[in-house]
Amino acid sequence: MRRGLAPLAAAGGVLAIAAAVSARQADQADEVPKLVVSLKEPDAARRAAAARILGELGAPAKAAVPDLTAALHDDARDVRQNAAHALGDIGPAAQPAVKDLVALLNDREWQVRRAAAYALGRIGSREAEAPLKAARKDSNESVRDTAKASLKQLKKAKG
Repeated sequence: MRRGLAPLAAAGGVLAIAAAVSARQADQADEVPKLVVSLKEPDAARRAAAARILGELGAPAKAAVPDLTAALHDDARDVRQNAAHALGDIGPAAQPAVKDLVALLNDREWQVRRAAAYALGRIGSREAEAPLKAARKDSNESVRDTAKASLKQLKKAKG
């Protein structure tokens, strides 16, 4: 579930990093430290954009897992949502974030809960199975559907 970088135009300087990342596919991991710094920007839109771009990088952004995990506790919904989604895009290397992602399944915002469910399925942690089963009863249909899809991913990964 890759997302384009075009919607980040409003994020200012982070867009320049996104363009550099796109132009240098082989050197994606080189941009991770700059993006990690952007996760600490005062502006929530820039923090959210940085998290989203780290997700675009996928597995090469694994060094950002601790910082993305910290971003799961941000006050801004978009930051939490994008950080969760990015951890899912990083995949199994984001295993250290599972406990925090499980907690996000109870976030007040359905978009964040959906992103957490997505991430847990992509990371493939068995400890996420019971919380994802519970999320199938979420008040939001999109969260329920994502939890079901993530459970299928976990079952498929078991073999």
